[in-house]
Amino acid sequence: MSRPIILLFAGLLAAALAAPAAAAQRYEYRVIHPTYGDIGTYTNEIERVGQTTQVTSNLRIAVRVLGITLYRQEARRSEHWEGQKLVSFDSVTVTDGKPLTVHGEARDGGFAISGPAGTVMAPAGVHPSNPWSAMVLNAKFMMSTRTGEVLPVHISGGETEPVALAGTTLRLHQYEIVSDKHQFVWFDDSGTPIAFRTAEHGKAIDFVLQRRQEVAAAGGG
Repeated sequence: MSRPIILLFAGLLAAALAAPAAAAQRYEYRVIHPTYGDIGTYTNEIERVGQTTQVTSNLRIAVRVLGITLYRQEARRSEHWEGQKLVSFDSVTVTDGKPLTVHGEARDGGFAISGPAGTVMAPAGVHPSNPWSAMVLNAKFMMSTRTGEVLPVHISGGETEPVALAGTTLRLHQYEIVSDKHQFVWFDDSGTPIAFRTAEHGKAIDFVLQRRQEVAAAGGG
């Protein structure tokens, strides 16, 4: 084997050993409607490399009665973070066949969001309405992951409460998030979001953690 090839193999091996392991954490939630029961799933896949975090979310819900689908919504969303700063956001939500697209990016000292209502400039500290980490508790402004609408929020709580979720009672840290909606998020002692609740058409929809696992990262080899 020639010396250049040996040096090339040595360089590739050194790069592979130096690279951080490509792995992500996947959190899968049951979506529970107070009338129709389980209506789908929601997943957050979180990949961290140094100060960079990539969050990929997938939503799949369908409301069926007697075999007839009354409502269907699917969404795929992506958040790119550098430290605690949201750098970019992309979302495609399809509701009963109608797509809605939102794009956001950090620029000019704020966060520009393009959606159905045009482009608006949000504060740099805006957080998508996806409580994938305890960072959401620092938010003063929140962006709808579906429409891109930005609203001021007031967040309170943190006390440990017994919470009944999906037939099980757990002691969790409960936080209220109040804007035009009254929402809740529950974290365990390690900071894992065990469940969250949001309102849709006057109904409280629960997202309850069913499974967490380590998976190969999308950018991994």
